[in-house]
Amino acid sequence: MGEGERRPRSGDAGPWPRRRIVALLVTCAGVGAAVLHVLAPDLRIDGIVVMLLAIAAVPWLGELFRSIEVPGFARIEFQDIERRIDDVQRTANAALAGDGDGPDDDGAAWDTVRKLAAEYVNVRLQEVGSAARTQRMDRIFARLVRAAQRVPDFDVEGLLASQDAGLRLAAYARLYALPEQEALGPLVDAAIADPLAFNQYWGLRAVESCVADRGAAHVPLGAVRRLREFRASTPADNDRGKVADRILAETGER
Repeated sequence: MGEGERRPRSGDAGPWPRRRIVALLVTCAGVGAAVLHVLAPDLRIDGIVVMLLAIAAVPWLGELFRSIEVPGFARIEFQDIERRIDDVQRTANAALAGDGDGPDDDGAAWDTVRKLAAEYVNVRLQEVGSAARTQRMDRIFARLVRAAQRVPDFDVEGLLASQDAGLRLAAYARLYALPEQEALGPLVDAAIADPLAFNQYWGLRAVESCVADRGAAHVPLGAVRRLREFRASTPADNDRGKVADRILAETGER
């Protein structure tokens, strides 16, 4: 009887230290990266510090609470927050990688954009779908963000309509980094119609960036309607659908 009672306690205790250790490692990594950003003189992306601190806090909050409900506000489910960690990490990784060395002049920047667009297409064709392939494509996107900003007279609308998936991704990278209000309508159309999930994700993230830059009042009603229709046809747990949810919430449509 005594041994029978001890086994459940031992089994229950096993995962607890492991969860604490993992949470501690994630927390230390996030805080350490945030401190590194603050101390490094050539890193100017303040938003990354906030995101890394948020990543660091979530494991501890998830251990302490399943949810928090504040009167007058929405219920905060930590499982929902944890599901968005991947989204936050992709943004942080893109911004960090995009802050590296780039071409020395604007002419070289366009050559870099074309090479990265071709590299992206090759990765899609040559590698099977996996987390590793997605991470590699995220790194390519980050470099596109860096290079596309340096191209003068970037033909955003022309590339949004391109049949080349890499060049469409370059247009998303440009608008993700340098939002253009006049391009919002064509951007929404291109992102929603894009047949590639990776492209569609970053196209919608570019839409989100444009909306955040100018405010919900400047979003065309037609774009809101198309986003609402897109969301209605997208599975509830789809990462692109969740981006659309955030955009619609920003416009007061959710």
